[in-house]
Amino acid sequence: MTSTQFLELVVSISVQIILVVSIAYWLGRLVNCERIRCRLWTVCNVSVLALLAIGLLFPHLRIFQPWSSVDLRNATAIVSLEKQIGYALFFVWIGGAALSLVVFVIRSFQAKKFLRECKEIDFEDFACLNGQDVPEISAISTQKLQLLTTSKLTSPFCYQFHRPYIVLPKYLLDVTAQELNYIIRHELEHLKTGHPLQLFLQRIVETIFWFHPMVWWASQQSAASREFVCDDAAIDSMSDISTYLRTLLMIVEHGASRANQSITPLAFGRGKNIVAKRAQRLVQIASFEQYNRKGVLSEFIASVSLVIATIIITFLWIPVDVLASSRTKWSPCPSWTASVLHDFGFPTRDFEIYDRRYESLGHQNAESSSDEVHGSDSN
Repeated sequence: MTSTQFLELVVSISVQIILVVSIAYWLGRLVNCERIRCRLWTVCNVSVLALLAIGLLFPHLRIFQPWSSVDLRNATAIVSLEKQIGYALFFVWIGGAALSLVVFVIRSFQAKKFLRECKEIDFEDFACLNGQDVPEISAISTQKLQLLTTSKLTSPFCYQFHRPYIVLPKYLLDVTAQELNYIIRHELEHLKTGHPLQLFLQRIVETIFWFHPMVWWASQQSAASREFVCDDAAIDSMSDISTYLRTLLMIVEHGASRANQSITPLAFGRGKNIVAKRAQRLVQIASFEQYNRKGVLSEFIASVSLVIATIIITFLWIPVDVLASSRTKWSPCPSWTASVLHDFGFPTRDFEIYDRRYESLGHQNAESSSDEVHGSDSN
């Protein structure tokens, strides 16, 4: 892949991501279930990765070629500028992606180290800690779930790689059984609905597209949606909302007085902005505002609509590369894909179709480079 092709790839996929995220948000507004909306954001992350895979592995459609009317001198100047921008953009992107990956790996190791330092809670003795029965603890005691506690934590959180964990701050062992049930239900819902895996997928997208503001905005929307799903699972009826809100406020107030010493990606009270949105939403639910609106789309229709929209969007390719041949509507097949197809006996075009203008630009660039070399020699 040349520097101009890389520039075209980045520009095109950046525009495609804006469209996919916008459509996912719009479709999310047409459903009335947070669980569906949360899964829709997961489909959105998969779609973003699919855009990258399609852009790297398959030829793309050139709907129009705006550079054919540009004169040779201006085209040569644009090609030279695109090459410089492409090279600079590649090194900036690779540096940011490498840094994001290093941070992700370090945080993963920190989380595992933190879990090893936590103290395991015995399920049978847990109810005796505050003299009250905790039904949710009894319900999960037979599952492959490890319950931990630590004094270094201000907000409960869950974690799952090979084995699921729920970590509780030590001060929560003294709260009432009802408050503890809310917290356990919330964290259990994270694990039941596969939120750790969804978060891992989200981190991959953030690492690759660290430069794209719409990716980070979509991550915020996805994080809020996950918390909304778990809030719904924590309460059984409208009468529970006031008590649940007080529990949430207690955790937020405790967290404000001291700093967390752990990595808590799926914490009960994560982020002031998300907590405020959760509280506002719960108040709306208590006043029956949320449940009066009927959803227009089902989960299947919403997900399929996003997939179809993503497929259509892949045909949108921004014609940045001046060196692209104007004699064909399709770009060459990427060399790595063409090599595999050739090995299996499928011939495919992995080169630009001959274009007299393309050849002239190449000669012009060669002459310019030669003049620069001779000029430096004479100096």
